[in-house]
Amino acid sequence: MRLAASEGLYGEETVQGTDFRFHCETLFSRSSLHRFEIGLHRHAAFQQILYIWGGEGDALLDGRTEAIRPPVAIVVPPGFEHGFRFSRDIGGVIVTVLPGALPASVQALLLRNFHRPVLLPLRDFPDGERLRSGFEQISVEYETRETGRDAIIEGQLAIVTGLLARAARPLLEGTGEGLAEQRFELLLSLIARHIRDPQKAEFYAQKLGLSETHLNRLVRSVSGLSLQRLIAKRQIEIAQQELIFTVSSVQMIAEGLGFADPAYFNRFFKRETGMTPRGWRLAEQRKMGDSGARQVPLQTSILASSR
Repeated sequence: MRLAASEGLYGEETVQGTDFRFHCETLFSRSSLHRFEIGLHRHAAFQQILYIWGGEGDALLDGRTEAIRPPVAIVVPPGFEHGFRFSRDIGGVIVTVLPGALPASVQALLLRNFHRPVLLPLRDFPDGERLRSGFEQISVEYETRETGRDAIIEGQLAIVTGLLARAARPLLEGTGEGLAEQRFELLLSLIARHIRDPQKAEFYAQKLGLSETHLNRLVRSVSGLSLQRLIAKRQIEIAQQELIFTVSSVQMIAEGLGFADPAYFNRFFKRETGMTPRGWRLAEQRKMGDSGARQVPLQTSILASSR
């Protein structure tokens, strides 16, 4: 298979619009257009989750080939090459999401548990029926235009992501990644505690009892990011929560995150998201209005509680 970088969905030339948040379709509908073979490709920004209940095939994930023997789930983070060969009776759905558009708790689950492509056998998973029901509800809801559609889809995405994280735990523990995951969770809590005054790598390494080299290797192996990029990502996530759920001004949010210069914070936010903080807030408010969700802003900053 030839590798192709993709900014849109497989087989589509156009890039998804700035309002793109998630997409859902059956595996048959997409793969049947390409003789049931999805060539090697990667998405710079999209996270994809496949749930397969029928048929069979092969998954090509980051240089390795794994047999698809349903029921299985496949999780592919942004930036990793992947491709598929399916039988003509393939049954399942594929959900494509922008991780940054998901609630912070769901983003954290994806980052901690699915930092590289993984195929999860689900035959003995005790919550298998609940997981399938979640994907079926996402698929049904995606086709509607009813009030609250986006909120319901986001809720189901949170449920299936949590269940998939549970299904992935035995794999992580079986490969010795359990300790690394625990240390990474401690690092995330330290970053959250010092979000107003981000520390240097030396500080976090000392707190975790690691060398700086070991810490950087740990962060990259678990998240695929450098420590600096991980901290920046967390700052953006908190800024986005502030912009959606509080009435705080951009200047207040910048100060709460330790930015002395609001103009620098604006440039930082735009570099990470492609939009200014104000533009991002307005876009999210429009989305909430279009989906029928009611926005109830808090009266004070979330960051105020950390002071």
